[in-house]
Amino acid sequence: MVGIIQKNNSKKIFMKLVSKFDVITTYLYYYNSKMLKILVAFSVFFALVSQSITSEVKANTNYDYLIHINEDFDRHPIHLVDFRGQGYWVKQGSLLKKAVSSTLPNSASCEKGNYGNLVLSLDPYIFYNPQMTTFYGTLKAKIYNQDGKAIKRIKVEDELVGRIGILHEISIDKLYKKLLLKLDTQIKNDSEINIRGSIKKSQGIEGAFCLMLN
Repeated sequence: MVGIIQKNNSKKIFMKLVSKFDVITTYLYYYNSKMLKILVAFSVFFALVSQSITSEVKANTNYDYLIHINEDFDRHPIHLVDFRGQGYWVKQGSLLKKAVSSTLPNSASCEKGNYGNLVLSLDPYIFYNPQMTTFYGTLKAKIYNQDGKAIKRIKVEDELVGRIGILHEISIDKLYKKLLLKLDTQIKNDSEINIRGSIKKSQGIEGAFCLMLN
C-alpha cells in the first residue's frame, strides 16, 4: 500500500515537472519568436536607413562636370549619306551621352539631385564625307561655374576615317570620345577655368539649373 502511495506521489511530482517544463518551453518559444521578429524588423530598418544614406550621398556627390545635352539633338537626328546615296539617321544626343559616360568618369547628367563643379552644355555636330570615307566632328561647349554664370566657350574639332555603312555608331562613338578628351584637356589647361573651378563650394551647382538651358 505504501509503495502504491509513493508511486502515485512520484507520478504527481513528475507530471508537475513536465507541466512546468511545458510552461517554460512555451515561454521560451514565444520569447524567441518575439526577439526574432524584433531582430528582423531592426535589420530591415537598418537596411532601409543605410540605403537612404547611400542614395543621398551618391546624389549629392560633387562631380567635376554636370553634362547638359539638349534633347533636340535626338528629336531632330542628322542625315548622313554614303557614296551610293544610302542615308543614315543619327541621334547625336544619345551617342554623345554614351561617349561621355566612358570618357569623363567624374561627370554626371545635369539633373536634379546631382551637384558639380562646372556645367558643360554640349552641342555636337557630325559630318560625313563619302569620297574621303571620313567622319568630321565638332563639339561646342558652353561652360558655367557654380554661380550659374557662363565663363567660357570652347570649340574642339577632330576627324576619323571609317565607312558609314559598317556600324557607323561605333565610328561616331570613337570620334565623340576624341572630341571629349580634347575638351577635357583644354578645360584643365585653361588657367581662368581652373582658378574659378578650384574654389569649390560645399556642394557645387545643382543640376536643376539645367532646366533653364533647354
